[in-house]
Amino acid sequence: MLITAFGIILESGLGPGVAAQRYTGAPVMVGGNQTLEVTIDDKSKEKSLPEQTTVPAERVRELEGVDGVQRVIGEVGFPAHVVTGQDDPAAAADGRTSLGHNWSAAALTPYDLREGAPPARPGEVVLDAELAEAAGVPVGGRVAVMTTGAVQRYRLTGIAEMREAEDTPRQATLFFSDAEAGEIAGRGGAVDAVGLLARPDTDPDELAERVEERLEGTGLVVYSGDDRGSLEFHDVAGARGDLTELSGALGGVVIMIAVMVVSSTLALTVHQRRRELALLRAVAATPKQIYRMIAGEALIISVVASVIGCLPGVLAAQVLRWALTLVGVVPEDFEFSYGPVPMLVAVAICVLAAELAAWGVARKAVAIKPIEALGDSATETPKLGGARTGIGIFLFLLGTCASLLPLFFGSIFAVAGAGSGALIMVISILLLGPPVVTAATKLLAGRVRNWFGVHGFLAVANILANSRRLATGIGPLVLAIGFASVQLFIPTTTAAAAEDEATDGTLSNYTITSSTGGISPTAVEDVLAAEGVEAATAVVRTQLYASTSLLDSPEVFDYQVQGVSPAGLERNLDLGVTSGSVRDLGRDTVAISGGAASTLGVSTGQPIQLHYPDGTHARPTVAAIYDRGLGFGDVTVPLDTLREHSSRVLDDTILVRSTPGADGEALTARLQDLAKRYPGLEVLDETGLSAAQQEQASASTFTSAIPLMLVFGYIAIAVANTLVMTTLSRVREFALLRLVGMTSGQVLRMMRAEASTAVVIAVVIGSLVPLLPLVTVSIGLTGSPIPSIPLWMYLGIVGLTSLVGFLSIMLPAKLALRSRPVDAIGLRE
Repeated sequence: MLITAFGIILESGLGPGVAAQRYTGAPVMVGGNQTLEVTIDDKSKEKSLPEQTTVPAERVRELEGVDGVQRVIGEVGFPAHVVTGQDDPAAAADGRTSLGHNWSAAALTPYDLREGAPPARPGEVVLDAELAEAAGVPVGGRVAVMTTGAVQRYRLTGIAEMREAEDTPRQATLFFSDAEAGEIAGRGGAVDAVGLLARPDTDPDELAERVEERLEGTGLVVYSGDDRGSLEFHDVAGARGDLTELSGALGGVVIMIAVMVVSSTLALTVHQRRRELALLRAVAATPKQIYRMIAGEALIISVVASVIGCLPGVLAAQVLRWALTLVGVVPEDFEFSYGPVPMLVAVAICVLAAELAAWGVARKAVAIKPIEALGDSATETPKLGGARTGIGIFLFLLGTCASLLPLFFGSIFAVAGAGSGALIMVISILLLGPPVVTAATKLLAGRVRNWFGVHGFLAVANILANSRRLATGIGPLVLAIGFASVQLFIPTTTAAAAEDEATDGTLSNYTITSSTGGISPTAVEDVLAAEGVEAATAVVRTQLYASTSLLDSPEVFDYQVQGVSPAGLERNLDLGVTSGSVRDLGRDTVAISGGAASTLGVSTGQPIQLHYPDGTHARPTVAAIYDRGLGFGDVTVPLDTLREHSSRVLDDTILVRSTPGADGEALTARLQDLAKRYPGLEVLDETGLSAAQQEQASASTFTSAIPLMLVFGYIAIAVANTLVMTTLSRVREFALLRLVGMTSGQVLRMMRAEASTAVVIAVVIGSLVPLLPLVTVSIGLTGSPIPSIPLWMYLGIVGLTSLVGFLSIMLPAKLALRSRPVDAIGLRE
């Protein structure tokens, strides 16, 4: 089920996601290269660029000479909002992005001019029908529009309407004259995309091939068909990258868990049939025949179960899509791909896992001599084989060493290593289950006997005599708690550290944001001119990449970068500089976090290899290293430098520091008055900023938790399956106890003591194993040994796991006691 679900996520990340809307008028589109390629010693690594790249003006002219092209049209886009009489952006009400475009690009779109005339000169605009209705302005009237500056009055020359409007377009559209659109966009002649209109006798596919030949070696990309949506909507391209990353990050873990669950279940099944297999051996069945029998059974069961599991996998993928849409990871109109490939791959993986598990358990089954197996009692020794014990101890030590990495290294590798170390330690506990259960039971024996009396005495004796059987059931419980703790509490610790750093490092009294998605670059000057303002710092946050060489191969890391206006920076932000000074920030210098410096192996005064959002390679010098990278991003550059290499034309926030003794209420009112010039501005004081940071941290944690809920649910099902099988295999044992004088109620009380002991052992071990990596990660990130573990979240994990474990023992036990003991004693094991 889970493999199918994550396969669908991977396939969806590779698919188009959203069909083109604005580019439906052009069969072939050309856009910038959205892939960053880093090469070191003939070895390359690729990453998707976080922002849309542009097409140079000379390439637009070059495309005019391609055979079959009737017309070549360059398009530019930029933020543009219609402002209503209430000083509110009209498109913000329905949540749509609002963009302005050059009028000539209307030929690429499904828009026709319903009434009026095209914009021919600066100060004229055409609105789509929805915006025009929201603005309530007739053709020829004046409409307030905000682009990258303050609000201006435009003359509405026309209204455009989609030819076939089945759904509301995901973007509100304003059309400006070509000259004004180019000036507002500020691309320097470059365009965001190029549309090619084909001649009537030209096949679109053939045209696309000719364009690709013409552009070979330029780095530009040709889009046609459904792929045009990725060029039109950059958020779709980002969502596709996020889905691919999510499937890659958790897909391997899911497969590992699936293999462990299948192996554990099959091993338990074969273990319960050990006397049957020994009897077959005794009547001349060869080891090869035993192998083939178990493998054949595993093949039939795995094929049937895998095929049946594909449907729940599709449903799980739909649930994931809904949840990821809810938290904004993917757009609401992003379509998942439900092709047959993920299902076929999932079936193949499950069958292969079952066959490998069958080979392993069959090998163990045929290793025992038939006579010894026939004479073996149902009671087992907890002693493990030397190989299993050695592997278990080795994995535990390996996981412990990996968990300690954050104490010695501040790089991202250390945190990732600690997380992996926790999972390795959990696996080692599964291998060392019987002796661990025995030792834990001996520690709890006294209390269990005191709490449950004679029934506790029987439960302890039963556990000690059959620790291997109980370890099989406790193992998945430990896995569920340990896996959930690592995957949830490392993100919560990171989010809490980021929130604390942002709070401690923000010295400003006010933070200005905008509901329109950005603030005009001219707004910071107006803020600085307001009476009572000592310093104002504009901030733009986006992503970039840094690369280095590791073992003669390129390693590329994505970091959050903040572009800041240097004036007054130290009065608004305290980055926690430990080396160098942010005063040295300039065109060829940057400041980076200590974690990034450790990962990349650089210090102040040394060059660093950066790759800006537009793909530009740069080698600036490290001017400063600071501690608060989680709160403010791992890279800090001058705002002008970032704008040169980014499509972000608006500021994200403006940090405002008031002069000593300034009237707070009066200053707040003056800052809020700026919304008349820049509609959508919101002024947050220190309390409002803290609440916004907490909301962002909660959203980040919830985003991390969504896919883990499905994995945790799958583990819970595995827990229930294993414990039910283990309990139902004890029908004859329960019958014997009842024949020697115990009542059904006494047997249930004994099982209640046994189940409680098993759950307590699982909770304690499952909580203690991931504690070491959580503590070291917390020390590495915050300096404090106390990780951020939300109590409600921990209690939810433990409570749900305990409930599943307890009921999975008690309900089958109650069911097993329905048969008469004289009948049940004769049943096969």
